[in-house]
Amino acid sequence: MNKFIYLIGLLGFLLLSVHANGQSKIEQLEAQLSTADASEKAGIHNKLSELYFSSDAKKSLDNGNKALESALETKDIGSEAKAHINIGMANDKLRKYNDAIGNFKSALAIYEKHNSTEGVAYMYIQLGATYNGMKNTTSAITYFQKAFDSYKELKNNLGMARSLMSIGDAHIKKGQTHKALARYGESVPYYKAENDNEGLAHAYNKMGATHSNFGNFPEAKKMLIKALAIAKANNMSSLSKDIARNLQTVEDNMKSTIAGKSEFAKAEEAKVEEHIQELEVKSSQLEEKTSDFLDKIASLDEENQLIALLVKVKEDALKQEKLLKEKKEQELALATKENEIKDAELAASAAELAASAAEIERKNAITAGLIGGLLLLTAIAFLLFNRYQQKRKANTLLAKQNKEITEQKEEITGQKVELEKRNVQISDSIDYAKRIQSAILSSTAAIRALLPESFVLFKPKDVVSGDFYWIKEQNGNVLFAAADCTGHGVPGALMSIVSDNVLNDVTNRNKTTNPGEILKMASEEIIARLQDKEAQVVEKSDGAKTTWEIKDGMDIALCSLDKSTMKLQFAGAHNPLYLIRDGELIEYAGDRLFIGNTDDSTVFKTHDIQLQSGDVIYVFSDGFPDQRGGPNNKKFYYQPFKDMFLEIHKKKMDEQQAHLDKVLTDWIGNKEQIDDIIIFGIRV
Repeated sequence: MNKFIYLIGLLGFLLLSVHANGQSKIEQLEAQLSTADASEKAGIHNKLSELYFSSDAKKSLDNGNKALESALETKDIGSEAKAHINIGMANDKLRKYNDAIGNFKSALAIYEKHNSTEGVAYMYIQLGATYNGMKNTTSAITYFQKAFDSYKELKNNLGMARSLMSIGDAHIKKGQTHKALARYGESVPYYKAENDNEGLAHAYNKMGATHSNFGNFPEAKKMLIKALAIAKANNMSSLSKDIARNLQTVEDNMKSTIAGKSEFAKAEEAKVEEHIQELEVKSSQLEEKTSDFLDKIASLDEENQLIALLVKVKEDALKQEKLLKEKKEQELALATKENEIKDAELAASAAELAASAAEIERKNAITAGLIGGLLLLTAIAFLLFNRYQQKRKANTLLAKQNKEITEQKEEITGQKVELEKRNVQISDSIDYAKRIQSAILSSTAAIRALLPESFVLFKPKDVVSGDFYWIKEQNGNVLFAAADCTGHGVPGALMSIVSDNVLNDVTNRNKTTNPGEILKMASEEIIARLQDKEAQVVEKSDGAKTTWEIKDGMDIALCSLDKSTMKLQFAGAHNPLYLIRDGELIEYAGDRLFIGNTDDSTVFKTHDIQLQSGDVIYVFSDGFPDQRGGPNNKKFYYQPFKDMFLEIHKKKMDEQQAHLDKVLTDWIGNKEQIDDIIIFGIRV
């Protein structure tokens, strides 16, 4: 009893924690609305719409409409499409299905206009789901099929699999069990291709449940055993319980002695009965034809009928053969007489004709020989002369080409030498820039002296990097940061050197350890050093004019750690901070501001965090989660990035660094690293 009460209390606490966390995010976003500019409001209202969706559909709808209003005002196409989707989801939950369909079709139109096949496919799924909720299964199946076709064009296996599962669900509602089973079965190869064991387990579970409802218990048991094996092997506890309940129901039905037959058995018996009726009809037709035939020959017995028929056939055959033979003999005799007459007439003149023909033939042969010889000699002479002319032209052209090739080769050789010389100079310059950057960045020993349990994963895209890390002790506190400067390669490295110098300069002059104040002063200093805030009009080579403004600076996550009190202060420009405590990842977001593009009213928020022993902190640039790779050349994305930190945070810091490096190398494979990468990890 006490254990039961304890579990109920624990469940209530977890639910309250989740609710409180959601409320905290909602309050933060609503607070941001007062200071957000027009371009940011659409995104904030869209996030609020998503957060309210599960608890308050009306507030979700209200925020979706406000997001749409802001997106239309700022002409933000992406936020406009997202707002239509959020409004549609809220209307669907409020059972305003026709309104939801209108919203989803508006989003669909945007994605179609901008050729976003991924977006179009997603909207087809949403439309199909809404029609299915309305029990308009025909329209639902139409849109799910369109989604399948779009995902097929994208070669998106999971999209195709989920579309087929949705089609199967619609067929179930329509009472078309066999079609549903076929669609569920077609999804299996796509799940297997992506190693999606959860999807595979769901597919087998649905096939098993469908077979069970139809009364085909042996096949249902077979499918459910497959589903349960996959779910257990992959630690899917909730799904395993659901499948186990379905399997127990099937086994109970197989054991029970129910007087009534299942739908499956009745259907099989109906097929057999239909086949028997078809055979009876065909047999009856055959009997009718046989009866008609027997009626016609009823006047004679079978033996006399057969004798009469054989005699008649034999007589007709003999008569026909005789007539044909007589006709051929007459034709042959006539032809023989005609040939004898012609032979007699021709024999008289044959000798005379033979003599004159021999003479003519002899003269013709002599004439033809003379003409042929002359023509042959003429042709040979023409060919020899033509070949001589062609050879002479070819030799002249070849000599000219050889001269040009020699000149070009000499020119290319000179250019190659010059290019190699310049390449060596450039490489030497870049290597020197690398040495300068390495000298500016703190060594591993210097970092470990201030933060004993720490690591830095530093992976420039090129030889030098626009990302950099920074660490300094001031007033008894340890200041440390991970920064991402504008650009990468040599331009980024130059910007990182300037930014490093700015951080040192403002902290030396002001002696503050507050991260928010340091970021504001650093931004003002970069603006003062680098930027001409007035827009400049530049004339391009084609005569056209363009207006531009320099935007140099950085994104950064900056921390101040008081090791004596275990108090951490954090401020960020775009870049967040991850804190892992007791197996839970807590994210502290940076402000949506850019160092080098602020004004006098700008304030960077400083987060005060009381640390506990064993807490692990990570600050980083966006290079790792934005890196493309893997089998489908997709971004790594932030959620897998977070999951990876949760997986490795208990390891030693050196082991964490090695693990991250290996995952990155395997993810990139034979592709190209697209940005500089830095991760700074600390355990307190």
